[in-house]
Amino acid sequence: MAKILLVDDEESIRFTLSAFLRRDGHVVVTAASLDEAARALEPANGGPPDLVVTDIVLRGENGLDFTRLVRERCPFVPVILLTGRPSVESAVRAVSEGAEQYLIKPVDKEQMLQAARSALRHKALDDERRSLVAERENLRVHLEAVFQAVPDVLVTVTPELRVQRMNLAARELPGGAREARQTVGRRFDEALGVFAPLFRPVLDETLGTRRASRRRRVSAQLADGREQVFEIEAAPLAGTGGEFLGALLVARDVTRLAGLEEALGQRAGMNQIIGRSTPMCELFRLLDELAQTDTTVLITGESGTGKELAAEALHRGGPRALGPLVKVNCSALSEHLLESELFGHVRGAFTGAVRDRVGRFQLAHGGTIFLDEIGDVSSAVQLKLLRVLQEREFERVGDTRTVKVDVRVIAATNRPLLDLVRSGRLREDLYYRLRVVELHLPALRDRRSDIPLLVDHFVEQFNIHFHRRVGGVTPAALNALMAHAWPGNVRELRHALEHGFILSRGDVIDVDALPPEVRIAAGLTVPAPSIPRIIPCEDVSAHFGPGEMAAPAAPPRIPPHGAGHGGVFPDGTPVDLPLAGRGLPQEPYGGQVNEDGAPHGPEATRRQRLTRELLGGALRRAGGNKARAARLLGVSRQTVYRKLVEFGMADADGEDEGGGGD
Repeated sequence: MAKILLVDDEESIRFTLSAFLRRDGHVVVTAASLDEAARALEPANGGPPDLVVTDIVLRGENGLDFTRLVRERCPFVPVILLTGRPSVESAVRAVSEGAEQYLIKPVDKEQMLQAARSALRHKALDDERRSLVAERENLRVHLEAVFQAVPDVLVTVTPELRVQRMNLAARELPGGAREARQTVGRRFDEALGVFAPLFRPVLDETLGTRRASRRRRVSAQLADGREQVFEIEAAPLAGTGGEFLGALLVARDVTRLAGLEEALGQRAGMNQIIGRSTPMCELFRLLDELAQTDTTVLITGESGTGKELAAEALHRGGPRALGPLVKVNCSALSEHLLESELFGHVRGAFTGAVRDRVGRFQLAHGGTIFLDEIGDVSSAVQLKLLRVLQEREFERVGDTRTVKVDVRVIAATNRPLLDLVRSGRLREDLYYRLRVVELHLPALRDRRSDIPLLVDHFVEQFNIHFHRRVGGVTPAALNALMAHAWPGNVRELRHALEHGFILSRGDVIDVDALPPEVRIAAGLTVPAPSIPRIIPCEDVSAHFGPGEMAAPAAPPRIPPHGAGHGGVFPDGTPVDLPLAGRGLPQEPYGGQVNEDGAPHGPEATRRQRLTRELLGGALRRAGGNKARAARLLGVSRQTVYRKLVEFGMADADGEDEGGGGD
């Protein structure tokens, strides 16, 4: 619904035309003179209309003069002129005054409505265009303000390295162009002065690849002897149609940060890798440098040193951070499963392959793949890995089509790969492909000064996890932690602190809450555990009083091997003794074995020395509980069950002479 101002000195025409327009859904304001019409334009009377329809000849006045007034006050309101005396002169003047249309009386309904609709449609489009232009200009002003206010150095250049824009921070660089008008169109090397050689490599990279550059740190020696350090990177500029317009340089002044890092000797942590020792300083420096490259990295170090965290830091700190990070534990899968997991397979490639599957290398396209325990892969998988590292291509299992991938490879191991190469279990060419750069993670015992930092870090984590407010560890506990050798490295330290966190009841972790091995390493006395003490078999009789031990009984008669598996106790009761491979399964044995397969070691010795008297006495002391008796004797519960049958201490109902059950 539009507001229309209708100006005509004939009341009949005003009535007729206003009726047409009102029926078309518009609000019509009428005026019989130019003075009356001029007042209708004032804000007090509702402001300007959306359309003005006026007669040219008005009782001594001229509608063309009113058209000029409308143009002055409301430049974007269209005007339709009506005349009963058309002439070339009036038509030319109407156009020059900016009239939208020139209609000759008498004007019928359709002619009036069509002219009004056309003028209003044109005005709506013009209003939208002006709104977009104003919005764009407003955005430009805001962006310009942001561009100039950002403290980082911002410079946009054309593909020919001509400067398009420089913000205030860029113009304030020593030796650079101070005035904005002096920079536009100039060569980058001229506009940036002494900083141009430092900043240009990232621009050359982006202009050459049309992709974001790698972030890097550079420093410049100023004339006054000061050093200024920048972190620089570049990004491509694209037009509305996607056309390449040039590049944006971003240089962030990190001089103060670099000074603080140098004063501290290093950073305290990176991607959950905590440390402040000299080895960790060097590690953080290497992580920073390697993160900016696509180089294959081999991470080495003992178990629990944080190899997976180092891989995450390399991925997140580089240009592939927005891509996927895919992790594969190579030791957790068999050769066949690992090949399918890494490279994928097609339907029907092997039994159970009911559908196509995308491998981990394909999933990591555009990002990073982390191969943990790389020393455990088979020779067949090694060959395919070598091809991926060399050519960045492979075939899925059961497929002949080649798949190309863009992926960075990071491998890790806690085994000496060179020894595997010498023994023939790892291809030498694969070893050198993986070991382009080796990143060694130090053991915790080689950086003990980091233990307090790690303790604070883990305590903070456990406070969140367990919803507690533990303030840390006591000095005695910290001394114990510092004294331990930590064969399990940071992972063992974390578990030890979790142990202490759970057992501590106060707001600090005391030394008594730490695991026994940590307290022993500190020279502290560890109380005996509150479980029944294991008594050597030869000493059990000393713990029983006179008459507590049952009289020895003759062993059951066991038929020779192959003559069946029945036995007879001295009282003539038959007993069924399962042989190897028949009846109940053999007892699993986790101890040592001789070359001929016979078990030996403490467990085996105790079983060999176990007599009917020892077993009966242990059962009485355990109140008939066979599991407790087994713990007293230092043997497994399966051994107790077997000896009960062997010594004839089980009746037909399955109960033993000691009474009771488990």
